[in-house]
Amino acid sequence: MTKSKIAFACYGIAIFIIAAIALTYLFTPRLLSYQEVAIGAPWDQLSMGLQTQFLSLLKVAGGGYLATAAALFVLLWIPFRQGDRWARTAIPALGIPAVLIVNYAGLTIMLNTPGKPPLIAGPVVILLMIAGYVLSADSHRRPQNSSIEF
Repeated sequence: MTKSKIAFACYGIAIFIIAAIALTYLFTPRLLSYQEVAIGAPWDQLSMGLQTQFLSLLKVAGGGYLATAAALFVLLWIPFRQGDRWARTAIPALGIPAVLIVNYAGLTIMLNTPGKPPLIAGPVVILLMIAGYVLSADSHRRPQNSSIEF
């Protein structure tokens, strides 16, 4: 397996993780367990207004994360596979800040409440993005008309 294919796989797994988190936030019918612990009240004890507000925030976060995953997928599937140099940098340049923002929010919850969000996905995605960037270095120095065949 060539470095470019391994880089493609690293980026693909990272994008899959981002999409999975996005779908979790989009389709959860209530707060996640760590969020209930963080606010100090079970879902059933929240007023309808608070339930609506919390679910709206989850949907916004999930939608933003899903849009990020979709954009990253398009960058990976089209320009990255075609060997465009800029795509090699664009994927981690978009993905890493998105993950850092979500992890920052989770870390804020962890440091200021009894809630313990699962923060392992963020570092894993960042490491995969860095690995994809490093591994794709040689394959994306070719002329613009070259492509990676899968």
